[in-house]
Amino acid sequence: MNEEIMIKKLKEQDSEALDEAIRQYTRLVSAIICNLAGSQLSKEDVEELTEDTFIAMWYNADKLEVGKLKAYICQIAKNKTKNRLRDMNKHSKVVSIENMTLEDDFLLTDDIEEKHASMSLLEAINEIGEPDREIILRRYYYYQNSKQIGQIMKMNDATVRTKLSRAKDKLKKILKERGFAV
Repeated sequence: MNEEIMIKKLKEQDSEALDEAIRQYTRLVSAIICNLAGSQLSKEDVEELTEDTFIAMWYNADKLEVGKLKAYICQIAKNKTKNRLRDMNKHSKVVSIENMTLEDDFLLTDDIEEKHASMSLLEAINEIGEPDREIILRRYYYYQNSKQIGQIMKMNDATVRTKLSRAKDKLKKILKERGFAV
């Protein structure tokens, strides 16, 4: 079933179209969730978020546009995962960043220019040094707030905010030097 027909049928609440969307995009959605969450989620959590993604798509079918279905589903998966991680981190004091594999998350896109930009960002993050690197990762990868980061890294949350601001400035400078508009 092509995308145009699938979207039309989804808008008509045709369950066959939902089954087809699930068949076509489940692996992609699961990969996005796993890449964003790393080892923070169980297999069951990944399955639940995958299901939640398709349920959200189903209930928002009226918003679907031809040529944008895949991107829309991917964005739902990212948002659902980020929300789950935020909720989990509210109740957790320590998160290990030792085994993080950012490359997978940054390289999810099929677009070559986006991959290049993502790789440049990843390289820049790795260049800024510690503790700035860890603060950036905890804030924008694990979605922890400055208070949580401060507790984990044994810093005042105001210090975390200052270091985060300076780290973002360093990243901007590095990326501008590499020819990116920031």
